Amino acid sequence: MDPMGGVRLGVGAAFFAVALTACAAPEPAAEPPRAAASPTETSDQPQRKKPVSRGEGGARFDVPDAVILEQLRRAAERIAQNYTAPPTPTPADVDPGTNRGLGYQLMLDFGFPEEQWRFLDWLWQRESGWNHLADNPTSSAYGIPQSLPGTKMAVVGDDWRTNPETQIRWGLAYIAARYGTPERAWQHSERVGWY
Repeated sequence: MDPMGGVRLGVGAAFFAVALTACAAPEPAAEPPRAAASPTETSDQPQRKKPVSRGEGGARFDVPDAVILEQLRRAAERIAQNYTAPPTPTPADVDPGTNRGLGYQLMLDFGFPEEQWRFLDWLWQRESGWNHLADNPTSSAYGIPQSLPGTKMAVVGDDWRTNPETQIRWGLAYIAARYGTPERAWQHSERVGWY
């Protein structure tokens, strides 16, 4: 692991916090519908009810840009408040130099607890295999979170086509705005094949 990794993440987080502080807060969004948990959704391994092709998946709901930006502003505030906290070690089965490793750290920075990692990992493993260049030609879903269409991610950065960090930040904000947690997004995806 790069010994400067934690410092760069901290400086990037501070820059991110300052940049997003200027975002205007939207009107509070209506509470998204919550899924009831089933016994199979709390096990350590995902229970697939039916095969889902990547052609069916994707982040389909239209969440207004202002709501995405508000979620990111709140995350930036949490990052700034925890700026001096030591970085959380990446789980042993996750290579810190990969999109998964970046996703784990950004998930924690965003404010989701460590227990949500398995759900986020399962969700985006199924959606894109954590490939930031994943392109679904049948639906126009794109990137790690399979934003549908991919252009939605431009609200976070113009580099949305090639930057996994931009994609992950958008995906986390989308999940927070639409479902509240990765677990609830995973449960929805298990039921209908997309989130």
